[in-house]
Amino acid sequence: MPASTTIYSDWSWDDIFSSAVLAIALSRKGYKVFIEFPTPLERRGLIISRSYSVGITHKDGATLLNSLALEYISDRKLGLVIKYDGEGKSDILMRFANTSSLTEVTMEYVSTMNERVEVPQQILNDIIAMNSMRLDKLSRVGRIMYRALKMNYSNKEFRHLMYSFAISVITTKSLKIPDQLIREASKYDIAMELGNKLVKEGHYIDMNGVKVITVSSKFNNEFIKKNIQLLKSVAYDVLVKACRSDGFAILVQETELGHTMRVCLLRRDVSFVNVIKTIPTEISQRLLITLRGNHLIIKFRDPKESSLDSMLDLAAKIVSAVATRK
Repeated sequence: MPASTTIYSDWSWDDIFSSAVLAIALSRKGYKVFIEFPTPLERRGLIISRSYSVGITHKDGATLLNSLALEYISDRKLGLVIKYDGEGKSDILMRFANTSSLTEVTMEYVSTMNERVEVPQQILNDIIAMNSMRLDKLSRVGRIMYRALKMNYSNKEFRHLMYSFAISVITTKSLKIPDQLIREASKYDIAMELGNKLVKEGHYIDMNGVKVITVSSKFNNEFIKKNIQLLKSVAYDVLVKACRSDGFAILVQETELGHTMRVCLLRRDVSFVNVIKTIPTEISQRLLITLRGNHLIIKFRDPKESSLDSMLDLAAKIVSAVATRK
């Protein structure tokens, strides 16, 4: 019987195409490949043994044993292949510099296996545009992919449709979009209308002139509560629009792991280093802080601490410190 292995994949289009590239290469090597899409909650305490991980590392709360993880660090344009031993200790096996996506990293990695798996350049360009939030650069296919994903961001089953599409694109080189993706993408405009209404009608918290967009069932706002599922789908896009308008905006959003924060900063007089320094040490030690382009993602290490009030208190500290630099 052929050897078998499992790929544990994160959820973005970049992760999905990366997983498809890896699966095709492993299949050519004679492996029977299984694919899993663990939710953020399922990753905490998840044991990945003798498998591959794409976009998921021990930082997500998983334990990796005798496994390989592929990771992309966007702000450094660096791809990593990380090897975990039988005790879960990690060691960087390969580095790929000057890359723009995890998909490219994975293509480079499988080439070291003497396999060549190509992703159409248009799809690569669309993935890179999504990663950098340069949505104006998306092709028609890319726009449909992006919008369909936004409307199903928390839908685990939807990842299987995405994965099937990725496999089809790579193996056939056809960019024909499945009808289900088109239908899901069509819901995006309805959601964005609500997102625009959120800003226009002031359904956000104004902190010293800074918009703190709060998409949470715990937020005492009937408009948010009534439309929360659709607003969750486009909250990030609403943040980006507000940030482009004001130069500085914050999103606090409810997830299955509590509340998370995104700080969008386009002002030249303030750096993210300054923002991070405003967080008191006793708090920052309990946080996971990730920089992605013009966005700072902040989460509590312990989801039990990530209440709406704790995130809004943190937002107030950041806003106050940035405001003093005007």
